[in-house]
Amino acid sequence: MEVWNTVNGDVALLLPRQTILGDCMRVGESDTTAPIVVGIMYPGEWELRPREEFERDLAALKALDPRIEVLDVRYTESEQLRTQRGAKPNEDYRQLCPELTPQQRDAFGRVEVALAMDLPFDVSTVAPNLRWVQGMGAGASQLLSAGLGPAEIRLTNAAGVNAVSISEFVLARLLQQWKRLPEIDAMQRAHSWEPKYGKEIAGSTLGIVGFGAIGRQVALRARAFGMEVLATRASARPGDNDPDVDGLFPADQLHVMLARCDAVVSAVPERAATRGLFGDVEFAAMPKGSLFINVGRGSAVDERALSEALSSGHLAGAAIDVASTEPLDASSALWEVPNLLISAHCSTSSDNFWANLHALFRSNLRHYLAGESLENQVVLDDEIALGEK
Repeated sequence: MEVWNTVNGDVALLLPRQTILGDCMRVGESDTTAPIVVGIMYPGEWELRPREEFERDLAALKALDPRIEVLDVRYTESEQLRTQRGAKPNEDYRQLCPELTPQQRDAFGRVEVALAMDLPFDVSTVAPNLRWVQGMGAGASQLLSAGLGPAEIRLTNAAGVNAVSISEFVLARLLQQWKRLPEIDAMQRAHSWEPKYGKEIAGSTLGIVGFGAIGRQVALRARAFGMEVLATRASARPGDNDPDVDGLFPADQLHVMLARCDAVVSAVPERAATRGLFGDVEFAAMPKGSLFINVGRGSAVDERALSEALSSGHLAGAAIDVASTEPLDASSALWEVPNLLISAHCSTSSDNFWANLHALFRSNLRHYLAGESLENQVVLDDEIALGEK
């Protein structure tokens, strides 16, 4: 059976696995006996759940097909290097990458499928059998400099697996600021019975920049609070509508939308068009006293412009879960910017993340084995991944 997939107008034939790998099989092996080596390669320190839950997910992977062999060999780069590779996927950062251990070299030499957050450079040489990489988040730009495109290695992101928890975080930040919760807490610490009255959320207008999985979940929750919700999406055209928002704007009408918003949430992916998206002009377009929240990518915000918009009082407050350089250095001036709330890229929640991620991975592995379209497949160009966060 031939399966055709249309992505961004391009039609591509998706062949069954045995056809794709026909020239790569070992001598003497048939397509029914060749092992399917799956690598679990994301940072081990991120596994904050009980070991038995992880083992249960591994067993579920193996149960999909008797040929599946799972390698639990981790490859981890520093948070700073990951941010650099994501922001500048055409830069050569080889000298900053950790040297592969013999165990890692052996694993990369065998894997056909990888669940990974990081990949070494020259992946086609390091991992000659690699055919598909499942990323761990909605953004996967840090993987592009590994050379996936030229090697024709498919990449899927994990858009949606943490959308609910991040959207909850966004609403928590809005409530925290509009209901003046930090000030109320400060009054308690001071033993002061001084009322601090907050703003009613119902009837306010929320703008969402980057209407992907996270943006949609934010919209659903904001509407439940009685807010008017507007959104911009890269693929939107004039006159487009979406049932989950009250207004959908093309990207070139960003400033028109910003001018109507009491609060703005950025949930854009890492790509050329979104770098420096929010600067002096964009913050000036927002009404005085409005709020700004960034749970997308730190590179989307000119941090100097954000600092000035807050220091001048034009913006009443902001919350950022991401920064242009991560981890944010202790000496950064951002820590002292008035009315700026900072979190260390932790707006997701770990309780359901792993179950959601592995469920997506298993589903995609079934599709892969059958030669079917993969969920959340990323279209690769020579610079960056396309798609909404």
